[in-house]
Amino acid sequence: MSRALAEQLYGTGHAARLKWPNDVLLDGGKICGILAEVVPGHPDIVVIGSGVNTRMPRTDLPVATATSFESVGLECDEDKLLADYLRALEEQLSALMTAHGDAEASGIHAEVESVCSTLGVEIVVSLPDGSKLIGRAKSIDPTGRLVVETGDVLTTVAAGDVTHVRLQGHLGG
Repeated sequence: MSRALAEQLYGTGHAARLKWPNDVLLDGGKICGILAEVVPGHPDIVVIGSGVNTRMPRTDLPVATATSFESVGLECDEDKLLADYLRALEEQLSALMTAHGDAEASGIHAEVESVCSTLGVEIVVSLPDGSKLIGRAKSIDPTGRLVVETGDVLTTVAAGDVTHVRLQGHLGG
């Protein structure tokens, strides 16, 4: 999806970046969320759903951290966006199949890391058990898990809600 959004944004001065694990940001605001789920009883079938805020004015966005094409003064060609998304998805799935599921060998791992805005910044991860992990997003491991550095400790996170933290003298300030 980040590829498809980048095509729409080309030459506008705006940028699309990934936010681990499943969001796409436009200039730091969430423009797209993506979910993937294995079909119960059919482990080889995955349903992917994605929603892109295209024509929603700022007043209708659900949260202050969300954005849309319209809210930044851009028009979106939805047909082209969908075609570009499906083309990029097919290319990535083909590369992954050719590499026998190896995200590193397929080049997908490197591509994801290159467009991931989460990496290198201070974050708070709200974990599924209710706890929080505070640190710097170091990398994404070969299986897609986020590696978080807290002091000298590296913690691998498979699921969680990530908040990018702006530093103003101290974490969370």
